[in-house]
Amino acid sequence: MHHIPQNDLSRNHIFLSPNGDYSRHLVKLCERCVQHEKKVLLLTQRKMSSILEKPRSLHQLENWLHIAFKDIESAPCRIIELYDCAPRPDLIVFDMHSIITELIGRPVLQQCSRETLVRHIAKCSAAFCNYREMVHVSKLELSRSTGKEHPVDTIVIMPTEAYPLSQAQFKLLIGLYFCGNELYNNFSELSERIRLSQGLR
Repeated sequence: MHHIPQNDLSRNHIFLSPNGDYSRHLVKLCERCVQHEKKVLLLTQRKMSSILEKPRSLHQLENWLHIAFKDIESAPCRIIELYDCAPRPDLIVFDMHSIITELIGRPVLQQCSRETLVRHIAKCSAAFCNYREMVHVSKLELSRSTGKEHPVDTIVIMPTEAYPLSQAQFKLLIGLYFCGNELYNNFSELSERIRLSQGLR
């Protein structure tokens, strides 16, 4: 069994998906965290209503926050605003795969230049990293005041296909905003890592 360093309170992961077939695995992981008293924040563009419509207790609903962005243009501001209005999560999932899919699929945005699309992606990535850092700092302060550890795990879901970014831009995006994140191609392995990190049974 892998040992998670106890002083490592910020654990960042990237899941590369060749397609969008990860929703049910993702929801299963989030629900498992909620069942263990963990707070979960899911940032996505996906229509997950058919998966999320199963009945939940009030307690589960309090620990589960699902944010579906209206559009990519307003997403960066909404991400930053979450810090002031949302409880500090233990697991944050940033579904960049769904954002990029929606970005290149909207008729209006299909008329934009490739450079404009890349800027939208970069702005979302920067906003998420700023939010993630603010949560990390708040968790460190909480740990100091309570004497107990309050780790936060983050998962960034990205497509294996770089478009609309070039391969060089894709590598630059990872280097600028997600450097040092653990990379996964298998969601089961990632789920096991989160289980260990969050101390789930």
